[in-house]
Amino acid sequence: MIREPRSEFVGRRRELAALAEELGHARLVTLTGVGGVGKTRLAVRAANAHARRTSTHAIFVALDAVSDPRRVAEAIAQALPYGELSAREPLSFVVDVLSGEKSLIVLDNCEHLIDAVASLVDELLDALPDVTIVATSRRRLDVDGEQVFAVPPLTTDAAGDEPADALALLLARARAGDAGFTLAPTDLAAAAQLCQALDGLPLAIELAAARLRTLSITELGRRLSQRFTLLRSGTRAPVSRQRTLRAVVDWSYELCSPAERSLWTALSVFAGPFDLPAAVAVAGGDDASTVDTLDQLIEQSLVEADRDSGRFHLLETIRSYGRDRAEESGEQPQLVRRHLDHYAGLAHLARTHWYGPAQRKILRGQRADRAELDAALRTAVTVDTDRALELFSDLRYHWGVGGFLSEGRRWGRRVLALPGGAPGARVPALLVSAWLCVLQGALEETRAHLDDARALLPLVPETEAALCEIELCRWNGSRALFAGEGELARDELLRSIGLARSIGHPEEALLAQFQLTVTRTQLGLPDAATPAREALRFAESIDERWQRSLSQWAIALALYADGDLDEAERNARDALALEEGIDDPVGDCLVLELLSWIDAARSPTERTAVLLGAARSWWRRIDSGIAVHGPHMVAQHDRCVAIVRQRLGDEAFERLSAIGEGLSPTEAAAFAGAPGRPATGLSARESEVAAGIHEGLSNREIADRLVLSVRTVDTHVQRILAKLGFSSRAQIAAWYQSTLAAVR
Repeated sequence: MIREPRSEFVGRRRELAALAEELGHARLVTLTGVGGVGKTRLAVRAANAHARRTSTHAIFVALDAVSDPRRVAEAIAQALPYGELSAREPLSFVVDVLSGEKSLIVLDNCEHLIDAVASLVDELLDALPDVTIVATSRRRLDVDGEQVFAVPPLTTDAAGDEPADALALLLARARAGDAGFTLAPTDLAAAAQLCQALDGLPLAIELAAARLRTLSITELGRRLSQRFTLLRSGTRAPVSRQRTLRAVVDWSYELCSPAERSLWTALSVFAGPFDLPAAVAVAGGDDASTVDTLDQLIEQSLVEADRDSGRFHLLETIRSYGRDRAEESGEQPQLVRRHLDHYAGLAHLARTHWYGPAQRKILRGQRADRAELDAALRTAVTVDTDRALELFSDLRYHWGVGGFLSEGRRWGRRVLALPGGAPGARVPALLVSAWLCVLQGALEETRAHLDDARALLPLVPETEAALCEIELCRWNGSRALFAGEGELARDELLRSIGLARSIGHPEEALLAQFQLTVTRTQLGLPDAATPAREALRFAESIDERWQRSLSQWAIALALYADGDLDEAERNARDALALEEGIDDPVGDCLVLELLSWIDAARSPTERTAVLLGAARSWWRRIDSGIAVHGPHMVAQHDRCVAIVRQRLGDEAFERLSAIGEGLSPTEAAAFAGAPGRPATGLSARESEVAAGIHEGLSNREIADRLVLSVRTVDTHVQRILAKLGFSSRAQIAAWYQSTLAAVR
């Protein structure tokens, strides 16, 4: 289901009923109307109602922050699981993920990208026969089969004893802002006139309601009549609706205090949601005054607050208005520079505090700030080469661990192409680019970056050169490992580890240590797990998770090579558990691969094929693969696939792999950690319920089949989820297919 605002949904019964009928037969419904008329809220409510009725998966795609028509498909892809990490062509990714799945996509705010959206919608409807699309736009898409639904303003004329919807909204929002708000009978006519003057536009009404804390209905109406002459002059037919909305925002701006206006324009610099420290930094004031002023903007509905995430957001109309004001006043360059300074500072802190307990917080923050980091980089490349190089380098873990490999490589090419730049800024950027290239198997590009870094290294200040040399050896060792040059990889990794320890930075040895275990395993050397065990002990001592996970995976790989399958599986599962909150897709893929190899080495099962399918899907979404990690890893993977195919047959293998590919990242991780054999803890009745879920039946359909109440089936489903450690029906279906289905 799509998340809806917590504020009360008022009116629209007639519109919702009409939309329900339209969605019953049309695959494309476009909600049109003036900005601020409530298209988005109505579309989401109608989509959720349809999803509940038809058991359809509903997806929301906000296009208000998309300015480039070429990125519309990317925005849709990013709304899907792990779509933001995929480097595949966005349209093919969307078609692949949604193929065969009954889905409803809400495309919100299409008007500024109308041609691109229309073209893409046309392709999606042809490629995905089970998908329905609801679009919101100020004008129709003009696509074949489109059903246009013109969203009217809220009614301003009362029907019977019930207040008009516009007046009901005004009262609801006024009471939400002040629980003690009451409307005297003598003010009823004035309130109705106010709603009529606002044309029944929900946004305008909500802005007006925010002022009822300080102004009476009569005073508010008087001010409104002075400002909105366009709303009162003659017929409204020829009046520009955009100018009408602009008048509402103009009026709200003029009622703000100077401090509120200043903060409004400052906040308009953000590309998406932002947190309080970012607001304080961009506003340039002190914390206390910014909080007070921000609170006033929230109360006036000019800023939206998400209490769960602690982040804030401006409606696009409000943000665009603020930017116009900032440009008019000449403040925009200063605001953009403050924005860059803030996010560059955060990136630097993230890099310098990476090895320790803050990793999950760092990655969570950088993923949430992705739009702002991108905006800061765009600013940096236009103002200062060194600044751009440094910001790109400081975001190394965002690119390499957060999973944004392809995006990082694109930014690497862009910043490295800038003219000038001090060696102390350019060499780290070259090394980060080399790492990202290694992770995607671009070994020649990796070599070129390393050669350039080596040539510039003598020009790097001595205090920084040692750290750069550690990385240079590390990534050259990685390149050699992935190229199958085991001896060179061992030597380079040993040198990197020795340098890190010699200058008192043992944390910088961790990555090379786990890779050294992989190298020693592939070379068939004794005690291959020793470097990773040392890394694991040190990582535990500093409360570090990422390298603990990778080290445990490397230990598991060494144990697997030695034939100790039980210990290998235990370490691999521990590695997967440590990934929680880190969500490094490369590390997750490696663990899933290894677990499938262990399964196949014991006795290949349906479960093995599901794990291979999940890994294959994840690799594809980050534009990488097991082949990137060298010929030894490819040989193990191919051997596993061959064994499982032989055991199950090609048809069953492909069917089960497809089930694995359909699991979300969280579901696949939980599935990988579930029992590998039928769980004796499931009762006979629970097994029957699981079979129904596997067949795609709803709880009501299962209840009818088993002659049970729906409530009883609900209870059985919850018990199954608890016993298996799952969180979704998709996981139960995959587990059943790979275990119980095979023995029935």
